[in-house]
Amino acid sequence: MKKRQSTIGMMIMLGTTTSIAIASEPTIVSCQFEKMPPMILIFRGGMGANDNTLQVGQTKPVPLSVGSSLMTAEYGAQEFVFSLRLPANVSVSAPGQDTQTFYGECVSTLQQ
Repeated sequence: MKKRQSTIGMMIMLGTTTSIAIASEPTIVSCQFEKMPPMILIFRGGMGANDNTLQVGQTKPVPLSVGSSLMTAEYGAQEFVFSLRLPANVSVSAPGQDTQTFYGECVSTLQQ
C-alpha cells in the first residue's frame, strides 16, 4: 500500500467522510509528537463510530472518539485531545495539572 505524508487535519478532511467511512480495511495513522511516545490511530468506522482506537507507545489501545473538529481518547486519568486543524497537535490533560500541547507529524495509509 502506498503511503503518503499527512497531518491529522488533512487525513480527516480527505478521508473521514469518504474513504475511511467506506474502507474495507482500517486506515492507520502513525504520529510522532514532540516529547511523546509514538502514537497509532486506527480508523475503522470514521466519524461517530465506536471502533476507532488510539495506541500510545506499547500500551493497550483505547477507544478514540472522532468528531467533526476534535478526536479524544482517555488513558487512565489522562485525556488526549487531537485537533483536526493544522499543524498536527495533541493536548494532554490530567486532573490537577496544566494541559500541555505537543506538535508533530503524522503518516497515514490512505492511498493516493
